[in-house]
Amino acid sequence: MRKKHQENYATSDEEFDSFFAEVLSKLPVKTAKIIKSTYQTTRRQADKVRLKSQGKFDQVADTFLMGVDDETRKKCHRIIHVAALSAAVIGCSPIPFSDAFLLVPVQLTMMSRLHKLFGQSWSENLGKNLSKELVVVSLGRSAVGNIIKFVPVVGTVSGAAINASVAVSITESLGWVTVKMLNDGEDIFEQAMSFKGQFNLLFNSIHRFKSPK
Repeated sequence: MRKKHQENYATSDEEFDSFFAEVLSKLPVKTAKIIKSTYQTTRRQADKVRLKSQGKFDQVADTFLMGVDDETRKKCHRIIHVAALSAAVIGCSPIPFSDAFLLVPVQLTMMSRLHKLFGQSWSENLGKNLSKELVVVSLGRSAVGNIIKFVPVVGTVSGAAINASVAVSITESLGWVTVKMLNDGEDIFEQAMSFKGQFNLLFNSIHRFKSPK
């Protein structure tokens, strides 16, 4: 059943490439070059992190998203999945103490595409402020991973794995709360406190969720 569920929401390489290219275009040139230069390695790591977590996120999202029609749900899954994979790639990048803030372009691109899907207007500046604040809230969770990155070789791999997992959790939570509020006809900018509360609720539920063995 889970395999069929995942196949229904599978994303293509074209979808990911399009999304990731847009994210890279929003990053500082030097940072984008570093991410590109290590992409082959970080993409393999990111795929493993995303695959390991996919069932957990999908099941939590299904419970959280009551009332979203099937076709819209599938499109939302694809947008959020490519965003989460992009976040994982950045989380695996060898850039200490920076990757949490580098998630902002990922989140802005994801939120913009979700708003477009629901036929809603999008404010880049307001979205940036909200996204940065939520990243800062979760930054402490990845601090250990960032510190470990300064340890040569093994440390870099360990730190990357920690941060990639956190990056995926933040991005998934942000994406699904955006979908829920859009589906409910709520404005995330006018109801920012509600948005933050629902983000924390889903983020925490994802971390408490245990996939069936």
